[in-house]
Amino acid sequence: MLIATSLVIALLASPRPAAGASASVSQPPPPMIVSFSTAANISASLLARALDEADAIWRASGFTFVWRRAAPQGLPDARTSGGGSPVLSGLRVIFGNETGRSRDNATPLGWISFDDDQTPVPEIYVSYENARRLMEAAGGMIGVVSEMTGVQRELLLARTMGRALAHEMGHYLLASKLHTSRGLMRASRSASEFFSPEQKGFRIDAAQRLTIAARLRGESPLARR
Repeated sequence: MLIATSLVIALLASPRPAAGASASVSQPPPPMIVSFSTAANISASLLARALDEADAIWRASGFTFVWRRAAPQGLPDARTSGGGSPVLSGLRVIFGNETGRSRDNATPLGWISFDDDQTPVPEIYVSYENARRLMEAAGGMIGVVSEMTGVQRELLLARTMGRALAHEMGHYLLASKLHTSRGLMRASRSASEFFSPEQKGFRIDAAQRLTIAARLRGESPLARR
């Protein structure tokens, strides 16, 4: 089953927090290694900004990543948002131009598949083309795109793609297809939320932090992939 980050209207049911979850993670979990590849028309600077956006969202909750390219293009071989001995996850991110399948008039900005309810396929796709189309459609909200500088357009695209990536990583790290009514794992988003300079609507809660931290520390199959 495919789970996508989309611009939609209806919210999906949210999971209940784990019983006894505390308000914080006691120790920062180790960084997680994530490989990536990118289409030729996506610049190195746009890719770097998108990864930085995803990094910032997760770093606010104590999680860091080591990004390694899977093809000889774009960024250097590795870049990291944190120290320590990293966990090899097997997760791969593809930044490309596919548009995916639209559902309920939604624009899928990113997606991940599941083999079953608790087994995510370790591959995330982030659509540059759909992010570009969303930016064009949101002209009345963000300004006339054709009058923006290249840097302004890149910032908006990277912000959107990075937030879509962060959401799909949440599905992978939580090993869950479920959405919440608020925070990073919320199912529905307006264009203004994707393009806003504020990240306050893209956070994970305490129970989610505990679940992911346990997986990264080797208390689940994630660290042994």
